[in-house]
Amino acid sequence: MQYKITVKHIFFLFAVVCINTTIAQVDSIQYYKEKIKTFSQSSTYSENSTTYIDLINNLSYQLRYSGLDTMNIITERAMELSKLLKYKKGELEALTNFSAFYLYRGGTENSIKYCQKVLSDNELIDYPRLEMKVYNHLGQAYYIKQEYPLSYTYFLQGLALGEKHKNKFYVFLMNMNLGTMFNLLEDYDEAKLFYTSAFELSKKTKDANMDAMLSSNLAFLHIQTGDFDKAKNYLNKSIVHFEYSKNKEWLAFSLSTLAQLYLKSKKYNEAIINYQKALSVHGSDNDIKGRADIYYGLAKSYYEIQDITKAEEYINESLSLYSSFNLNTGLEKCYRILYQIKKEQNQISKSLEYLELTEKLANDIFIEKNKRNLNMLNTKLNFEKEKDDLKAKNELAIDQQRKYVKWSLAALLTSFIIVLIILNSVKREKLLNKKLENQAIVLKDNQKTLSKINQNQDRLFSIVGHDLRGPIISLKELLDLYIEDPEGKKYFEKFAPQLRDDLEQVQFTMDNLLHWGKNQMKGSSIKLERISVSNEIENILHFFNKEIKKKYIKIDNQIINNHYAFADLDQFNVIFRNLISNAIKFTPNEGKITLTSKIKNANLLIEIYDTGVGMSELTLSKLFKDTEHISTSGTNLEKGTGLGLRLAKEMIVKNNGEIFVQSKINEGSHFIVELPLPTI
Repeated sequence: MQYKITVKHIFFLFAVVCINTTIAQVDSIQYYKEKIKTFSQSSTYSENSTTYIDLINNLSYQLRYSGLDTMNIITERAMELSKLLKYKKGELEALTNFSAFYLYRGGTENSIKYCQKVLSDNELIDYPRLEMKVYNHLGQAYYIKQEYPLSYTYFLQGLALGEKHKNKFYVFLMNMNLGTMFNLLEDYDEAKLFYTSAFELSKKTKDANMDAMLSSNLAFLHIQTGDFDKAKNYLNKSIVHFEYSKNKEWLAFSLSTLAQLYLKSKKYNEAIINYQKALSVHGSDNDIKGRADIYYGLAKSYYEIQDITKAEEYINESLSLYSSFNLNTGLEKCYRILYQIKKEQNQISKSLEYLELTEKLANDIFIEKNKRNLNMLNTKLNFEKEKDDLKAKNELAIDQQRKYVKWSLAALLTSFIIVLIILNSVKREKLLNKKLENQAIVLKDNQKTLSKINQNQDRLFSIVGHDLRGPIISLKELLDLYIEDPEGKKYFEKFAPQLRDDLEQVQFTMDNLLHWGKNQMKGSSIKLERISVSNEIENILHFFNKEIKKKYIKIDNQIINNHYAFADLDQFNVIFRNLISNAIKFTPNEGKITLTSKIKNANLLIEIYDTGVGMSELTLSKLFKDTEHISTSGTNLEKGTGLGLRLAKEMIVKNNGEIFVQSKINEGSHFIVELPLPTI
């Protein structure tokens, strides 16, 4: 999901860098103007001086909220003078200010470009504060682009650099912004960890503005986790500060958060009052997302007090704003309220339309959130590995330096000692290489395991999200209509037959999922026994009797009565239920399915022929691969999950058997299962 909004839409929740942490932003501008004025009146004044460049660079950065055009002009002048004097610090500071200019203006890509230019300069190592500022800009820029793993990485790099240089302010800042990022991503446990670290450090920075920002974000977090008393205490503190400092953006956010607290506490009139206050503070600001959230809160509050007209008015305003930048989470909650409103207005058709939109978006958000969490976990693991690698390299470098000292001392003594040290070094190097090789093997195995987990999770999300939730939601809505609506019985009778078929498919799918899950568990065992193939196949055919009759399929069962297989009975039934189910699914009306058995060497061959739609060579090549997900509707649009054949293959292999497939498009398919014969 991509959308373009200015930095204020998301940025105002993040902590910001203040050059002077004891004064407000407007005062900071005046502070540097006075400093420049004083310097210009001194006897040492010259524009061609590093002091002047530093002052205008600092003033430029303070103008990022209230004077972007002036900021751009001053930054260009600072860059011009820095190049003239070959003043590297001034040049890097100006480049960093350009990155801030575009970040606050909404030009995220240009902001990233200037940040990367600063990072590529070899002399940046001499200015760690600038490097930390650049990492902060990159973290926020990538958050706006919704590339959360990159945002997470750059904030972590800024945090690591702050800890390395013992810069308490930047350590606080990075912890604050990491907490805010996870707060916005609804990972409240992770957010709480970073906010706790920031809280400990805020006592040492003694910055009232930062303390108020942290209080507002902590209040938002506590509301989501249900601790309303703590949230209100934090908000009372932050609102007083932002009113005094006239910080409109944070005051609007704090008032909106207080309104959300009242909404969740079911104090709807108080919620409306504070949402209206927040809206008035916003004024003409172009904070689209902030206004969209406020309109949604008003709509929800009015709906709860049964003022449906105002609720509909505000929810349409909110929907329009969320739609302008395609924010799925906003759209989903707007559609849910519209579903409820239309239901109240007895517009059943429109209500169901909004419900369908709601469920689709909810499903997409659920899948996207899980994928994002996996990506974030992978990013964290990679970052920790890089830190460990860097630590190992540093330790190796220190160790090498110690060796050089030892060699120098040893050279003063005897050449014999030098030889011993060299031999010892070679031995240690071999041990280190061996250790690195072992770590590489472990890492590779972990990566394979993670990849398989990701594949299995994606498959389960797809099956549960699309094939199981749909029929269950449909059943719930039909039952609601049946109970609540006078016309509900008619709708129920109309859709009940289709719903029954869907639920039967759900049951079949759930059985497959349970068997598949059991099959994936380490240590799962099988019980081999003598199985009468004829009896079991007859039972399975009887199980599918309704589907067979429905499609007028002819069954030619040529399984020989005295043929036996040596396998696990439960798994035997799962295998052939899936194979016969597939044959029925892909065989057209009035088609034919043939089952035969024969003994070959020490094995029993059970074959299933159908006159169905068949498969292409490409489909055959992907049929049993774990990396592929094939889900195809049957000839009568029967649903499938793509899980059955893989499950059958896994169980056949576990029972010391094999499976072969032959198929041609429009000529049907031929499945051959080879299982061992009983030894007795």
